[in-house]
Amino acid sequence: MSVDVNELVKSIAAEVLKQLQGGDKRECVLVLAERDCLVAEKVRDCVGGEYEYFFYGEDSPCAGFSRYIVPSLCVCEMSDLAVGKAQGRIMTEVLRLLLLGRTVEVIEFGYQAYAQTAPGPLYALYEAHEKTLAGFGLRKFQPKAPETFRFREHLVTEKVVSNVAAQGASVLIVSPSAQVTPLAAEAARNLNINISKTL
Repeated sequence: MSVDVNELVKSIAAEVLKQLQGGDKRECVLVLAERDCLVAEKVRDCVGGEYEYFFYGEDSPCAGFSRYIVPSLCVCEMSDLAVGKAQGRIMTEVLRLLLLGRTVEVIEFGYQAYAQTAPGPLYALYEAHEKTLAGFGLRKFQPKAPETFRFREHLVTEKVVSNVAAQGASVLIVSPSAQVTPLAAEAARNLNINISKTL
C-alpha cells in the first residue's frame, strides 16, 4: 500500500488548523441575499459581530447555521411566500427552510416603507401577510436587548427608568454623583431595574 505524502501532509495540516481554530469558533449565520458590502454592514450592525456570516451560495466550513437572516423582503416576495410560492433561487431557499421548520428572520419588511401613503386596506393586507409568514416561521428580526444601559446625565427620572425597561435592560449604570428622583427609584423597583452608581 503506497501513501501519497502530499495528501497526508494536507490532511494533517487541515486537522491541525481545525483544532487551532476550534477554541475561537463562532456560530455561523446564513444571510439569504447576494453578498454586497452595504448589506453585509447592515446585517452585522443589526445582528452583531459575534457571528461568522456567510451569504447565500458561498461555500461555508460550518456544519450548520444557527440563524437564517433575510436583510429585506419586498412586497412581491411577501405575497408569494404568504401563499406558499417562491420566485428565484434565494426565495426558493427561504421557502425550503420554512418547510424544514427553520426560523427565518427578516430585518426589514418592504411594505412598511409605505405606511404613510398606502391605502388602509392594502397596507392591512401586507400586515396580514406578515402575520401569516410569522406562522410559517418567518419572523421580524428582534435585536438582542442590552443587559445594561449607561446614562451619563446627572438627574435620573422616572422617564429614564421607563425607557431603560422598554429597551429590555435590567441594569441602569449612572455616575456616582447622579441624583435619582424618588419616582425613578420606585419605578426601578417596580420594573426590576437595578440602578448602579459606578464610574
